[in-house]
Amino acid sequence: MSAYHAKKRLGQNFLHSPEIIERIVALADPREGDTVIEIGPGRGALTLALAQEDCKVIAVEFDRDLIGYLQKLLRRFGNVTVVHEDFLKYEPEAGAFKLVGNLPFNLTAPVIDWTISHCSAVQAAVFMVQREVARRLGAECGSRDWSPMSVMAQMHFDIEISFDVPPKHFRPPPKVTSSVVRLTPRPVPPPADTSFLETVLRESFRQRRKLLVNNLVPALVPDAAAAAEILASLGFEAKSRAEEVSVEQFLKLTTLLAGRKIQ
Repeated sequence: MSAYHAKKRLGQNFLHSPEIIERIVALADPREGDTVIEIGPGRGALTLALAQEDCKVIAVEFDRDLIGYLQKLLRRFGNVTVVHEDFLKYEPEAGAFKLVGNLPFNLTAPVIDWTISHCSAVQAAVFMVQREVARRLGAECGSRDWSPMSVMAQMHFDIEISFDVPPKHFRPPPKVTSSVVRLTPRPVPPPADTSFLETVLRESFRQRRKLLVNNLVPALVPDAAAAAEILASLGFEAKSRAEEVSVEQFLKLTTLLAGRKIQ
């Protein structure tokens, strides 16, 4: 496969470090009977390592130019299936599964959204992402990295930023440092319907420098006085900003707004 060149438009940077691959597999902890879905196997370095575990591996690759190569590389493993499909449109068969993937920057948010939407079946997810994205996923309330992504991800999963990966471990090397994160489902089930919560988050963070009371108007609340009354009833400070609001507080705010039918 030496003639194959990574495609910039697909955000391809292929992981080749045995040390990093070993650490990712250890985090995924594939066990006998597990199903592990790999997102974008690329040249199959991580897939090969997973294939040698006692688990079922489904490698979902979008780039048709890599399919034949992957099938040939992995043909001796009866526990591996290569699927040519856009992962964001992929629907796994019924049952629980683990996710593993080196995610291109432009697909990270959509893959996180996909993972959240399938959270009831996800046993764990181990993703390689840009370090700045990892910081947003694992951010603490009150930090500048706190964002709608932080809230949505932490509502469904416990986030562990495991380790950083310098550019030298990829071909071609990216211009940024990556981080490996592990998402573990939270024991408390998330709300069944998160669509309105997403709206609340989007409006709350619409202009980060503005006070929360102002960001809620007029999309969610008719005027500033009504917004101030709602926030006060929840114990919010008058000068609260979205980055200071915790997951639990956003849930309470969403429930109150939904109950008042302010949509």
